Amino acid sequence: MKRLLVILMLFGMFGMGCAGMGGSDKTATQNPATPTQSQQVNPEDVDSYYDFDDVLVPREMEIDSKKSLVFESPNLKAGMMSFEGRVDAVSLFDFFVNSMPKDGWQTTSSFKYGRYIIGFEKPNKDCIISITDGSFKTGLQIWVNERKPSSASTSVERNLSE
Repeated sequence: MKRLLVILMLFGMFGMGCAGMGGSDKTATQNPATPTQSQQVNPEDVDSYYDFDDVLVPREMEIDSKKSLVFESPNLKAGMMSFEGRVDAVSLFDFFVNSMPKDGWQTTSSFKYGRYIIGFEKPNKDCIISITDGSFKTGLQIWVNERKPSSASTSVERNLSE
């Protein structure tokens, strides 16, 4: 009797599993633009921009605000942001080599192995990314120097070129 009950339960479970596999899903084809709960983007699953809006940081890296410092004035924005995370140093290096050009950065130089350092530049900005591979976590430092032309230097440049 127990054996028959177990067999019937297995067939019932098998039948329920197969019922979801067959046919078309009419609700998905009726309104494909409406995201379901599982399709919505979790903010923790998205890479982020921090104080510099053109340096994308992988979501696996967490900022260390005690080791970070950003200076901002009317004519200058510069600083160093420090991060840690459980990421492979080589994949982090590859992330920045591939993502920085998408934000308009041009690679100027790089060092590999042991410590990874990449230099980038834009017309009025410089960025140095340093990656250190630790025992349990990978360290990341992002140095950015944003050169904003001041009105005084612009007028001096105009006078010199005249």
